[in-house]
Amino acid sequence: MNTYEYKTIKIESKGFFKTTMENDQLLNEYGAAGWMIVSSFAEQINGITSAVYYTFMREKEAN
Repeated sequence: MNTYEYKTIKIESKGFFKTTMENDQLLNEYGAAGWMIVSSFAEQINGITSAVYYTFMREKEAN
């Protein structure tokens, strides 16, 4: 039976143009390590996104 592990990260919003490339690089690093995004959630305060939470999963390596 396959088993999985999960990880959730929070990326705080610092302005659209300041963080886009950094966010892509970070998400690509997780992808290269075998993690796949299974959900994301935007945290909003007064209608303004303050952070995005990404939940990743990957298959656990056999022991």
